[in-house]
Amino acid sequence: MASVVLGQPHAYAQTYDPLELFALDGKRNIMAEENFGIINGKITTRVHHSDIGTISGLFAPPYASSDFLLETRLFGEKVPASSYRWYPFEVQREGDINGISVQTLTVLPYGNRAALIAMTFRNQTEEDILMPIQFHVQGGLDHVGRWEFHRPTAEGKTTNLSEASRLVKSNASGRMVIATDIPGLDWFELGSRWDTKITVPTGRDMTFHIVVEIGGPEITGEAVSAILKKPALAIHQAKVAHIQQVGDMFEKLPRFSASDKRLEDYYYRSLVTLLTNKWDVPEFILQPYYGSGGVIGGCVGNYLWEFGLPAQIFPLYDSQASASHIKQFLKVDMTKHYLFEPMTGQGGGVWYQVNQDKIVELIYYYILHTGDVAFLDEVVEGRTVYDHMLQNALFGDELNKKITLVDYGHDGENHLELRRGYPYRGVMPDVNALRYLTYIRAYELTKLIGKPMEPLLTRAEALKDLLKRELWSEKDKWFYFRYDGKKDIRYTNFMYTLIGTGVFDEEVEQGLLSHLNEQEFLGDYGIHSISKLDPAYDQVDIDHGGGGSYVAFPPLICQRLYNAGFTEEADDLLSRHLWWGERMPYWGDSKVANYMGYREDSPLQSDFDACTGAQTFIFGLFGVKVGWDGSITVNPTVPSFSPEIRLEGLKIRGKEIAIEANMQGYTVTVEGKTFTAALGNPITF
Repeated sequence: MASVVLGQPHAYAQTYDPLELFALDGKRNIMAEENFGIINGKITTRVHHSDIGTISGLFAPPYASSDFLLETRLFGEKVPASSYRWYPFEVQREGDINGISVQTLTVLPYGNRAALIAMTFRNQTEEDILMPIQFHVQGGLDHVGRWEFHRPTAEGKTTNLSEASRLVKSNASGRMVIATDIPGLDWFELGSRWDTKITVPTGRDMTFHIVVEIGGPEITGEAVSAILKKPALAIHQAKVAHIQQVGDMFEKLPRFSASDKRLEDYYYRSLVTLLTNKWDVPEFILQPYYGSGGVIGGCVGNYLWEFGLPAQIFPLYDSQASASHIKQFLKVDMTKHYLFEPMTGQGGGVWYQVNQDKIVELIYYYILHTGDVAFLDEVVEGRTVYDHMLQNALFGDELNKKITLVDYGHDGENHLELRRGYPYRGVMPDVNALRYLTYIRAYELTKLIGKPMEPLLTRAEALKDLLKRELWSEKDKWFYFRYDGKKDIRYTNFMYTLIGTGVFDEEVEQGLLSHLNEQEFLGDYGIHSISKLDPAYDQVDIDHGGGGSYVAFPPLICQRLYNAGFTEEADDLLSRHLWWGERMPYWGDSKVANYMGYREDSPLQSDFDACTGAQTFIFGLFGVKVGWDGSITVNPTVPSFSPEIRLEGLKIRGKEIAIEANMQGYTVTVEGKTFTAALGNPITF
């Protein structure tokens, strides 16, 4: 995480409360305890929202304790939480037991690989109460050299040294120091427990603290001592740092408001992973580093698929990180891997067939939205970014030969990773259609530097014709895929992410949209990844196999539909999944479409490309489009269920823009000048 100077919050806080903007009341939360956590850029832990004092798992790259447990018991019991409230860096919990009300605050102090639990007890009876307190503390520790998809298993056995109110768990990899200001604790080694009893006077509040720090063999516990000495300061600094991070976010990204407040919840919730997935880890190869995941140590590696989908919005938020991450992907052979690992920078996993589209798209929008044309001349691994771009754009193709549809063979199964044995591989229509976009974008970049490669345009159009001629089924109004000389159809929602891109003609788009109905793709709470009429449909396979959809696709499909003028379909799909903004603290890799639920068996619970939601509002709902000459076009659509929408503080290409739209028309304010137009009539400046 970038350095934050503690001090006064941004002026933005005077209008929007930055502390509460991303908060979530526990009464609204549907996220299971296993996936519920907090993070501060250096450490992340799971917070058990069913009781008032348990946390588990410590992940502070490069150190981790996957089996760490700190469990609090009063009167021998875990105290059920009657309420709780989540913030990205802290959780507040409340409960009561035997006449004692309990309030706890679990916070990750800013700049530390540490967690602090503050516990306030209030005796609500008329007599003093002697209260037994017990902490169960366990967990091993390891130095983790690679962070990829799964949470690392880090359970290296430790030796325990207990002295009064301090416990040190250590091995050759590092140390965990746990300390508290609760008096009289006795450590029971064989039971891994601290025990004591305290008297809580009638009508009085008593506050105590327990702190855990994780790190290398060199840590002495000084951070723990400092936090325990001034816990209120540590809590305050964590809040101030968060306020400043939120303020910084909206110095760069626009604020959004609407008459339908569900839209506001959706917009802001989609952005929270820009905070939860941002790491400030000196041992990582990039500073800052954005992982595909973050919370509770899940999917800390960077998948090109995840990083590539928010290609339009991310350069507005952190252009330097956008460039550094693109270059790191170029250092890795993305024809063989799907991610790079943050400790080593090395590639990992198999090849995903969307990789080449995504790397070209990232370069394209980084330059388009920042104007940094010189980026193409930067050298990575002995070749310019421009050369890397062309190599990826032409992957699987030869310009001196006739255009063909790429056969991805059996490895094509890596694309959607369907679970039930129904195939989707070989000559796949969606990935081949992406090649059209890649050619167009590559051509525009060649033209930008004065070296237009016309064959790229020619091949794009030839590919479009070939795709329809060889794979389109007029009868089924869908595309075949072809493998081993056979044709079959897999009705996947990936096809809807290509509407409005130019690769399909009107007949194809209307055919695809004829399936966008409640009998096939639509659910009450979103869109299914595979048609409910497809035999490959699998309710359990949420992301691409049927039961729901990969998190970035519903908003991306809405963006495509708005841009293509299919307003009714876009409004309908958007309204179906607006609940995402109200019921989860952050968005994981996929959401269920036929009930309010999500994929619980994935470690990727805070997915970087959740910010595609906000991207859809800016570039879809408000119709913002940047030209290579630096011009900006605005063409908003007002949702049928929200007659007023507003975007304020959009900063792009050196301009600051505000857009306000209602059913009567819209206004655009740029650098003090206001333009007015009717809906459907674009404004370009």
